Amino acid sequence: MENANLREKTERVVITGMGVASPLGCSLDEFWSGLLAGRSGVGSLDGSIFSGLPSKIGAMVWGYDEAQYFESKEARRMSRSSQLGLVAAEQAVANSGLDRDNVDPTGVGVFVGSSIGGYSASEAFFKKFYEDNRLSPFTIPISMNVGPGSNISIKYGFQGPLVDVDAACSTAAHSIGYAFNMIRNGNLDIAVSGASDSPFSPAVVGAWMALHAMSTREDCPAEACRPFSADRDGMVLGEGSGIVVLEAESHALKRGASILAEVKGYGASADSSHLTQPTQKGPALAMRRALSDAGLGLEDVDYINAHATATKWNDMNETKAIKEVFGDRAYKIPVSGNKAALGHSIAGSGALELIGCVLSLRDQIVPPTINYKVPDPECDLDYVTEGRREVPLKNIMSNSFAFGGSNAVLVVGTYEPNIENIK
Repeated sequence: MENANLREKTERVVITGMGVASPLGCSLDEFWSGLLAGRSGVGSLDGSIFSGLPSKIGAMVWGYDEAQYFESKEARRMSRSSQLGLVAAEQAVANSGLDRDNVDPTGVGVFVGSSIGGYSASEAFFKKFYEDNRLSPFTIPISMNVGPGSNISIKYGFQGPLVDVDAACSTAAHSIGYAFNMIRNGNLDIAVSGASDSPFSPAVVGAWMALHAMSTREDCPAEACRPFSADRDGMVLGEGSGIVVLEAESHALKRGASILAEVKGYGASADSSHLTQPTQKGPALAMRRALSDAGLGLEDVDYINAHATATKWNDMNETKAIKEVFGDRAYKIPVSGNKAALGHSIAGSGALELIGCVLSLRDQIVPPTINYKVPDPECDLDYVTEGRREVPLKNIMSNSFAFGGSNAVLVVGTYEPNIENIK
């Protein structure tokens, strides 16, 4: 690592690579075109393992074939979360142009979180134990939530810090925020960051349904998740991975990397109130901290990518928190949510949504909030319900608010090089 600890502790942090494994596709082009078209990745959960559930809808990475990416022996040693993480990481690393000729592997950290994938991966193993009193030696390695990050680190030989963050639905945003601070403070050159999760085992899906937070619209799965709509009846589980390559600006410029965007701020807070019912104060505090960290004013935010789970409580609460922070300006900022299209991939959601924000900056387009049917007087902001919208974008806020009261907000913006760097 090139004297990272001796550098000025004011490094700008840029994004030089991105990759996805999502219900809309396993490429950036498929992912982005699906979001802009308002396509839903929610469908019916087929197969006998889900037959006993009260509702059988979800947003899986449809058509994913592990044989396309892994040898059979390799695949058996990894959870689906790890596999999806590696699929996304391969794209991100290639997109960033990282290789051993231009990167010191000891200076590349891996900050890839996971939250629930270990539970779903281990369910079949423990089921066999209770039925046959037999367990596989793969049980622990496959069920570890550090698995996605560990497998990425092993594949590429990255020897910087390896960290697994588990903060439920805020996992990805905290992972990226933590990596952002490590680079900004001069402790690291590069970080591969994001999250990967897959909750699709019968007991895990059933446990979420037992919370009465899930949509039960089986008649039309693609329209089941309805963020901010008065007739919303809950979230839809999804799976997926979003991986970004974060890099110190000076290091990216030195190796001639293409810079996609700049991470400008990160704010975190705790509700310190209730495990499953968010408060307004926690999200509002995280948004304020992210703005302060980025050195931006209320007028500088051009678009808010909302957490937008389509639960009665969250959407109302997030709307109130946005209005608390932005005041009258809240009504002038486009606010959209992606979970009606992607489902809620728990740990992975924040990374997929941040990648969408970077693509919004690139193309100057805000994707729509789909499935909005009935206006809700308590959710009265501009949710971009008419379809994709072209709008000038410079700074975007991305919200992630989790069960347990863990809140994370990232601010990403268009990269504008310093004049000195152009000379």
